[in-house]
Amino acid sequence: MIEVNLIPDHQKSSDRRRLAGARNLAGGFRNLSFGGDAWATALGITALVVPGLVLFLWLGQRSEAATLEDRMAEVTADSARLADLRLISDSLISRQTAIRERVSLIDRLDRNRFVWPHMMDEISRAVPRLAWMTMLRQVSPLPSMTVEIQGMAANPLAITEFVRNLQASPFVGEVRILGTQRQELEGELAVQKFTLMAEYAAPPGGARTTPIISSSAGR
Repeated sequence: MIEVNLIPDHQKSSDRRRLAGARNLAGGFRNLSFGGDAWATALGITALVVPGLVLFLWLGQRSEAATLEDRMAEVTADSARLADLRLISDSLISRQTAIRERVSLIDRLDRNRFVWPHMMDEISRAVPRLAWMTMLRQVSPLPSMTVEIQGMAANPLAITEFVRNLQASPFVGEVRILGTQRQELEGELAVQKFTLMAEYAAPPGGARTTPIISSSAGR
């Protein structure tokens, strides 16, 4: 069998050089990628960097957790302190409300304490010279206290004067004449027996009543 090489000699030399260059490049890549020294270097760098990075992250998380715990403790303490202040505030408000209620009750009792003495004083001062009382009694209690007055007068004009004097008092409101009757006493003396109904009226401007007799008078 006879073989004939038809490739020129210069092309054969070029092909040989390209093949040699490809083999050298492949050998270089093989040494670079799979060389033992390169792997050892990479593993060493990894062994140094990764633990440090993990330690850094762990320390950062631990510091943040400690900060959050401190903040939580501070917030808890503030909440407890505010709760104590709220309890104290509620207690003070309750005590203030109770004190106001007691003061209001005492004020009402004190305001009406001397109403009846004032009424008797006003009625006694309103009696004219020619009239006198025989009976004085309270018909209805406060706040719309009504007083019944019975007495005698020398003449009808004295009864009219008595009514006018009562109406002029700041503690007396409406005054009504329930009836009058002529009555003869011993001998030829005749008088006018009368019955009046007087209502209590609060003094204008909210004036407070005071005792008729001061505490020093009884000493």
